[in-house]
Amino acid sequence: MTKLVFDSDGIIKLTKSGIVNRVIENFNCFISDRVHTESVIEGKDRLYEDAFQIGDLVEKNKLRVIKVKGSNKAEKILGEYEFLGEGEKSTLHLFFNINAKAIVSDDQAFLNLLYRNNVPFIIPSYLIVRLSELKILDKKESLSALERIKPHIKESNYLKAKRNIEVI
Repeated sequence: MTKLVFDSDGIIKLTKSGIVNRVIENFNCFISDRVHTESVIEGKDRLYEDAFQIGDLVEKNKLRVIKVKGSNKAEKILGEYEFLGEGEKSTLHLFFNINAKAIVSDDQAFLNLLYRNNVPFIIPSYLIVRLSELKILDKKESLSALERIKPHIKESNYLKAKRNIEVI
């Protein structure tokens, strides 16, 4: 099964979309220990509903938390990029640690770095499109999931994803 690694932004938006369980049923999904701290532990402290949902997925071992080991490839890419958060840095290390297929993120600075270094990634709205293309979600489910994250994503990404789903 395809391995996906999520940063906090990616797993939170997919959880808000209401389809995170469908993603987890069809892909091997991982987060770093640092992303777990950000999205679950700190999120629960702030009483974010999605933090409790993500925590439940971790407790049921559907979303796996991995303690990150240093990766020379990640270090080379990160170089002197001090502007990235610890969650994004750990996500890149984890991507290389487990030889994942792609990183799921919606953090623009992180995505720019991944793009410049040819690291495969997918943003949450396009993952919804991909699930529709793979017939994991039907058109109605896909559009509904996209609508739920609309307030949290760029309008251009929302509109492009919506157009793509409508023509599937």
